[in-house]
Amino acid sequence: MGPKPTVGVSILNCNFVEIKTELKILIESGIDFVHLDVMDGNFVDDITFGPSFVRDLIKEFPNIIFEVHMMVKHPHKFIDSMANAGVHRFIFHFEATNNCYNHYSHSVEKLIESIRSSRMEVALAINPETDVKRIFEFVPSIDCALIMTVHPGRGGQKFIPEMMSKCLELSKRFPNLDIEVDGGVGPKNSEICGRSCVTRIVSGSALVNSERKSSDVIQMRNCLTQPAVSN
Repeated sequence: MGPKPTVGVSILNCNFVEIKTELKILIESGIDFVHLDVMDGNFVDDITFGPSFVRDLIKEFPNIIFEVHMMVKHPHKFIDSMANAGVHRFIFHFEATNNCYNHYSHSVEKLIESIRSSRMEVALAINPETDVKRIFEFVPSIDCALIMTVHPGRGGQKFIPEMMSKCLELSKRFPNLDIEVDGGVGPKNSEICGRSCVTRIVSGSALVNSERKSSDVIQMRNCLTQPAVSN
């Protein structure tokens, strides 16, 4: 048995004034987890929210998994605060480490060690332009690989189908790895995700704006059980 197929929601396109009401509706629609995009205005242009906002949401909805997607220049600075907020899974970018660019202070290995010490699951993300082979050496030490299917930093972008080859390559080499996709994903392209061995979908505006959220969640989750295409 491989990883369990799951579907989560990114709240980036929610109305933040009514975020708790909107999130309650999304949770009741059957999502498996909540994906929180934390942006610092440096790694990406936009700024979103920090640990206090995350802590408040987790306190309000204690019975669902929360993961944080750290689109920040210095992810190590957030590890303790996110762990203390109750975060289940901490996602950091390969591109924010000195394994990718030498001007960054922390290595992938050091970040994995620190996240593990804080008792959170570890996920490693890569941008569309990054060769997936660059993270192969770290896969045995992580719980999940996140393949960005848009360029990070803004919601509502168009899905990049060429990223599915990365998912197939990862799955072929590491069949028990959870493979997550984030960016432009919804019911219309969830089947190609399933056939590319994706096990975890993050859906943003497609799900947030849907008038049939529950059936969309079921459809996307079911698509993740599709047989893989030949790779």
